[in-house]
Amino acid sequence: MPLQLTLCRLCARSRPDFLQMVNQLAAEYPGKIEIIELDCMAACDDAPSVMVATKYYAHVAPQQLSAMVHEKMEEE
Repeated sequence: MPLQLTLCRLCARSRPDFLQMVNQLAAEYPGKIEIIELDCMAACDDAPSVMVATKYYAHVAPQQLSAMVHEKMEEE
């Protein structure tokens, strides 16, 4: 089962560097990451936020997201 990254579509698009990292990770792990874009995560104050699998993270910098995904991929 692919690693799910769940994010708010609008909040992610308001942070181009964050969205670029999401796309970069998806390209780095083709078929192993599933990007789920929701209309709203009710987390505007925490943006950019993301769920990696089932764990929620707030105020995630692109480098933090990269580190989290790489760590999860190494676990598999």
